[in-house]
Amino acid sequence: MCPDHGATLRSNAIRSSWCTDLTCLNAWSYDRLAAPCPEVATHTVRADDGSTEYGVCDGHAIGARLQIVGGRVLPGAPNHRPTA
Repeated sequence: MCPDHGATLRSNAIRSSWCTDLTCLNAWSYDRLAAPCPEVATHTVRADDGSTEYGVCDGHAIGARLQIVGGRVLPGAPNHRPTA
């Protein structure tokens, strides 16, 4: 994931990666698609029934908002969410 744009990455045979959003200059000298996410968790993805929750970074939160069914993306990492 691009930390700024979500699921917009591409990589090539020489194992570099870049964001395909035309406004983004993010690029990495490794295959970011194949690596674990190195970004800090800033959001919580939670199942609607409350049975499961996990932390995700900004980029994964963007992707989750577009794809999630039966859950919500909440601001703040698990155990660090702001109280409303």
